[in-house]
Amino acid sequence: MDTELNSSLSLKRYVGFSILSLLGALFVAWLWPREAKTPEERQALAEGRVIITYWARHTGHEYEARKSLIDEFNRSQNRIYVRTVVIGSRIEKLLTAIAGAAPPDICSMGTSVLAQLALQGCFTPLEDRMKECPYLEEKDFFPHAWKMVCFDGHVWGIITTIDTTCLLWNKNAFRKAGLDPEKPPKTIAELEEYAAKLTIRSAAGIEQYGFVPWQPWDQTFLWGVMFGGKWWDENTGLLTCGSDPAIIRSLAWQQSFSIDPRSNSNPPYAVDPARTSQGRLGGAYQSANNPFYTGKVAMITEGEWQCTFIPKYAPDLDWGVAPVPQPEEVPPICNSQDGVADAIPSGSRHADEAWEFLKWFYSPRPDGRPSPASDYCMLIHNIPPRKEEALQERFIGDPKFGVFVRQLLERPAASFPTIPAAQFLSDIMDEQREQLLYRVVTPEQAAQTIEQATNAETRAAWKLAGRINP
Repeated sequence: MDTELNSSLSLKRYVGFSILSLLGALFVAWLWPREAKTPEERQALAEGRVIITYWARHTGHEYEARKSLIDEFNRSQNRIYVRTVVIGSRIEKLLTAIAGAAPPDICSMGTSVLAQLALQGCFTPLEDRMKECPYLEEKDFFPHAWKMVCFDGHVWGIITTIDTTCLLWNKNAFRKAGLDPEKPPKTIAELEEYAAKLTIRSAAGIEQYGFVPWQPWDQTFLWGVMFGGKWWDENTGLLTCGSDPAIIRSLAWQQSFSIDPRSNSNPPYAVDPARTSQGRLGGAYQSANNPFYTGKVAMITEGEWQCTFIPKYAPDLDWGVAPVPQPEEVPPICNSQDGVADAIPSGSRHADEAWEFLKWFYSPRPDGRPSPASDYCMLIHNIPPRKEEALQERFIGDPKFGVFVRQLLERPAASFPTIPAAQFLSDIMDEQREQLLYRVVTPEQAAQTIEQATNAETRAAWKLAGRINP
């Protein structure tokens, strides 16, 4: 791919988006709730409180869990009142708000988004404030979790939740296939063997998929990690995957799961990529019709939040959790790809009050109970990024959730690159994996395109920020 052309396109996209952001400022000013909107907020103003605004990334039950804890904070003192607004994960709204000089006082977002926007000056560094809080020291966090928010010489946010990926399997499907429901595959070879036995075909097509590596979404980063690959160089901030043998091998392995129409010797687990792309197996992800819940897919790689989702949407499902299989010769590793963090946007009108709330949220309660942040992780079944909290019995003692947590305690963890082109990298991985499955590109070509295009985007972002890098 032409690096100069790609960089030029990056610049044009950035400038175009900046103009769009400025034009959106009036819209934000109209949208932004500056006055009390509820009886509780009117009471807060009458009490002389400062109202600060929190933009929540999570929706549904995850938002309700966060809101219940924010309500606790509002009741706990009479100086600050936190107003919550559900925004979701779209970064355009945040950029528009910052460009319009009307940012929220606090926002939550995925750490990949944080990495992308921090270099653009969207957030206030927190390291000086964090020094006054004994529960927010680097040594308290899982090392990879700290790196998700600490880069370019600053701490840009407080990590709230982290994830790990495990293999989930349907025990009834194992029984019907003559497999021991308590013995999941441990190696890639065993995973292929089980996938073949669990794939059920009929004249009408495939009734049950044994395993699909790209379900429920693109998992290219995960498989590169599981095969022992290294996606990037943390010292230079650039991708190195284009020539990494393990990354290329993982791409070839994913490709083996898609039917090659030119071959008469496809593996027994190979499937039609057109019928197994995201959303094509039927059923909404967060519903009782999720393909794993209905038995459409027998094994899947998923995160610890399924410890909440499955009891809610598929309470009768008999399922198990185990580490993701790896090639036998690869040392054990776990995938902790992304997290969610709280940050204070640049231009926050009430940064001091925002910090007071964050300090409360991430510290143990005065009566000795765990921090609200720890309770939040428990309520939504995400993993606390602080090791001491992850070791609480309510996390580690759960027979299923504990499997996810122990991955971080027993294995080194790989997380997504903290680069300003993080979202671009995610998108191009998905694009190249799809091209790979349809055999438009080879594994080598896919790896090289991912590296070259992402590095071009990263360099363009550095240049716009006035930063000199390799």
